[in-house]
Amino acid sequence: MDLIAAVVWHWWIALLLVIGTVPLVIATIVGYFTKVVGPRYNSRHQRETRSQSADDTD
Repeated sequence: MDLIAAVVWHWWIALLLVIGTVPLVIATIVGYFTKVVGPRYNSRHQRETRSQSADDTD
């Protein structure tokens, strides 16, 4: 009887760890792309603002 409870308990801990880990990994990847990779490439709004300010100074 104890062996059956141990197997069931094992699966519940695994399920809780997966539920907690998957969103953490996804948030880490999204955060990396927004904070590290994103600033390397200007957005369309930043390019338009920069070109308009360059036109105003001429």
